[in-house]
Amino acid sequence: MDILAYVDAVPFETANEALFYCGRAFEAMAWPKEMRADFFFDAPSCTPSAESRTLTLAILAGIEAREGKPFDQLDKETLDRYSREIGEVDDILAKRLPIFNSARADDILQQMRASWRRAFPDSEKFCNS
Repeated sequence: MDILAYVDAVPFETANEALFYCGRAFEAMAWPKEMRADFFFDAPSCTPSAESRTLTLAILAGIEAREGKPFDQLDKETLDRYSREIGEVDDILAKRLPIFNSARADDILQQMRASWRRAFPDSEKFCNS
């Protein structure tokens, strides 16, 4: 199953939230069925958006279809495998964010260092960079 295909075309916030709730669904499977809470519910003021909820349920349904059994019947090894895939997908999405552009970060750092050196010309004595 390609979880990235589910989240690739949606806004980062929606995808990230859906992946978070998928993780919560996996964690809920560690509890006996009668003790499982609604993994979408943290508190009355903290609920997922409708889009994130729909996407979470679509991903979980995709896992069920791929595995050929209901989600709550998946073994720990299978859940762990999907949990790792969700983590990898979340990493891929995070790296696409503009703030993670390492080339841009290097440019900004160089500009900051140049400004610092102009403002404090004697700072070279105290700094190695």
